[in-house]
Amino acid sequence: MTGLTNQQVQERIDAGKVNANENPNTRTYKQIIRENTLTFFNFLNLVLLVLVLLVGSYKNSMFVGIIIVNTVIGIAQEIRAKKTLDKLAILTESKAVVLREGQKWSVPTDQLVLDDILFLKTGDQIPADARVLEGSIEVNESLLTGEADNLAKNPGDDLFSGSFVTAGEACCQVVHVGKDNYASQITSEAKEFKRHNSELRNSLNAILKVISIIIVPMGMLLFYKQYYIAGDNIRDAVVNMASAVLGMIPEGLVLLTSVALTLGALNLTRKNTLVQELYCIETLARVDTLCLDKTGTITSGSMKVQEVVSYKMALKRTEDTGKTEEVLPALPVAVADTANTIPVEIDTAETNIVEVDAEQPVVQLSNPETAEDSEESQEEIRHIMGNLLYVLKDKNATAEALNHYFTKKNDLKVSHVIPFSSDRKYSGAVFEGEGTYLMGAAQFLFPEGNQPLLDVCAVYGAQGLRVLVLAASKEESTGTELPKDLKPLALFLLTDVIREDAPETLAFFDSQGVDLKVISGDDPVTVAAIARKAGLKDADHYIDATTITTPEQMEKAVAECSVFGRVTPQQKKEMVLALKKQAHTVAMTGDGVNDVLALKEADCSVAMAEGSDAAKNIANIVLLDSNFSAMPDIVNQGRRVVNNIRTAASMFLIKTIFSVLLCLITIFWGDAYPFEPIQMSLISTCAVGIPTFLLAQENNFNRIQQGFLRYVFMNAFPAAVTITGCVFTIMLVCQNVYHSNEMLNTACVLVTGWNYMAALKTVYAPLNRYRKVIIYGMQFIFFAAAVILQKLLALGALEFGMIILVFILMTFSPVLIDVITAWIHTLYVKLEEREERGFLSLLFEKIQK
Repeated sequence: MTGLTNQQVQERIDAGKVNANENPNTRTYKQIIRENTLTFFNFLNLVLLVLVLLVGSYKNSMFVGIIIVNTVIGIAQEIRAKKTLDKLAILTESKAVVLREGQKWSVPTDQLVLDDILFLKTGDQIPADARVLEGSIEVNESLLTGEADNLAKNPGDDLFSGSFVTAGEACCQVVHVGKDNYASQITSEAKEFKRHNSELRNSLNAILKVISIIIVPMGMLLFYKQYYIAGDNIRDAVVNMASAVLGMIPEGLVLLTSVALTLGALNLTRKNTLVQELYCIETLARVDTLCLDKTGTITSGSMKVQEVVSYKMALKRTEDTGKTEEVLPALPVAVADTANTIPVEIDTAETNIVEVDAEQPVVQLSNPETAEDSEESQEEIRHIMGNLLYVLKDKNATAEALNHYFTKKNDLKVSHVIPFSSDRKYSGAVFEGEGTYLMGAAQFLFPEGNQPLLDVCAVYGAQGLRVLVLAASKEESTGTELPKDLKPLALFLLTDVIREDAPETLAFFDSQGVDLKVISGDDPVTVAAIARKAGLKDADHYIDATTITTPEQMEKAVAECSVFGRVTPQQKKEMVLALKKQAHTVAMTGDGVNDVLALKEADCSVAMAEGSDAAKNIANIVLLDSNFSAMPDIVNQGRRVVNNIRTAASMFLIKTIFSVLLCLITIFWGDAYPFEPIQMSLISTCAVGIPTFLLAQENNFNRIQQGFLRYVFMNAFPAAVTITGCVFTIMLVCQNVYHSNEMLNTACVLVTGWNYMAALKTVYAPLNRYRKVIIYGMQFIFFAAAVILQKLLALGALEFGMIILVFILMTFSPVLIDVITAWIHTLYVKLEEREERGFLSLLFEKIQK
């Protein structure tokens, strides 16, 4: 085979027969501009602009300047982030090995064309529908079918895009590309998987939904009241209506959220972290349980063969050291009622969960040359392993360590190869005239039990060593099943290299109250020893996942254990689901094919760049340098974003709430709305837009509490009610005493601006130097603008009585804001202490959903 020629490739590209990516990680420039400009609120602002211009109130059209600035800033920030993220995405771009012009080439998967000759190996995600030409592989089609079972694919069998290779190698031909793929929706589905539930997004959507519903009918009612009942002219009626509607629109809230998330993703690029779903930054900041894949997170992912020892010698060593049954309790096995053939429920509190005494006998290892073993025994092991490694094509850390230790040989004739599978946990080969040789974990090679072997492995595992067993049988297998009369031949003692920064990272999460779960396919005793060395708290609370047989046992295990060994891919998924069922926010890290199912179900998924394509495509976040120590920075960025957005949202909601209340008051009791659009623009700019944007740049890494909507309304309501009360008082005085709309506007602007500044101090308490400079600076700018731009803002002089009233309101209203705020917080604490949730708690939950 020579594959396609360059001319044939170009012909297919010209014909559109290319595997184009329909769902890139970032939006296109066209999408960014469209989604920042063509919004409901921008359309509403445009309508208001036209109405204001038609009635000749040109100065009140200046509010559109704020809208334009907001939109331009949003577009600029997103484009800036897009350029950076696109560059980083190239580093993690999925590649495929194809045959063209008789040579192998590595090309991006979106550049594959129809009829390309494609090479697949363990860990690859199948990029396009294909048909196997040569070789044999096992694939997992869970992204298509939801079933986690591995399926064997041989020459002539079809492969579907989106599934991933779990074992073997094969040469295939692409039969469909792009939209013609059987699973062309997989990419978009993968993106949907990443769009996990976000409290921040749900809360903001709830706020915008409610405002969108009420804003138009209330504006129309106000216009009707002003024009038809109060008898205002068309100009005044339109201006009042525009002012009320503008006050209800939280014009900067969506922008601030988008910018904050985008800048958060941009900041993480400096830590070599690619964010593939913006809202996952917020989700990770809320995580209370973090599931860690041992390899690649606590350990560097690399392994080293510390020693090779024959099984006989291993038995002799443990006998010399002491009875193995006194070293560790035997690993638990499921108990069955043989009379009724019904599984007896295992008490995981007593049987599965093992607590290990820190002081245990240590089996001394000999030097790497293993002088205790006879030369003949060692030579036999080297001879078999050399031939095994020659035919096995496994690509993992264990295989690399073995390949580095042993010299490959090719003097035995192979008749059948058994590739490694994450479900089987072993691999091997059949040599003609020699029998079957398998290499894997003891529990999987001897599922019916081999207690002496398990005891020996437990002794070494307690020292943090990973034990790989080489076993042999005279029977020549033809499939992947275990042969009869299988016997252990040798033990390979491997060590994981613990990352230097792992202890510090684990300590950070422990200090933040995040429960850590270490999950591995290795022996639980070994994993517990490694986790203990890395500084994991409660590392001695471990469990062998092979003993977990029911959902109830799984739920109890995830609640009480910190280390899980012998975990299958399906069990990883079940663990995540069990934790989520217990109301935990779960993050999952992983890098292999066996992590994909769990990554897909986690609230936030993190993959290593050195991992499989399948893991990277599913993950919300990709660590480009595969450095787990970046996780605290990701958490802190999420906290910074959420904390700053929710305080800013409180300030935006103050204006929205008091504008709605004032609109209702004007409709039922007032003669005129107390603000003009240009006056609302001044208040919005000085009290909301500029200060919240500047204060959102702060590094606020405080832990996040649940209840975004509760927090926002508890901070916004006191100031909104106080401002409404003050303005209503001024309206009553002006309507009954002074009969002056100019005086009404002036007094209301001054009191509202003053109270808004007081609200800034309350919401952003405690005040540091930076916050004081921003708040007092905006206070000065606001009143300076009111004096300098008095004519433009339609502000006039106040009579003595109104001056006294304004002074009284400005003196006592900030105190009232603090009193109402304290009262609401006290009331909330009391409601939380009650067993039954109150009406407000249930209402917030319903709105948020």
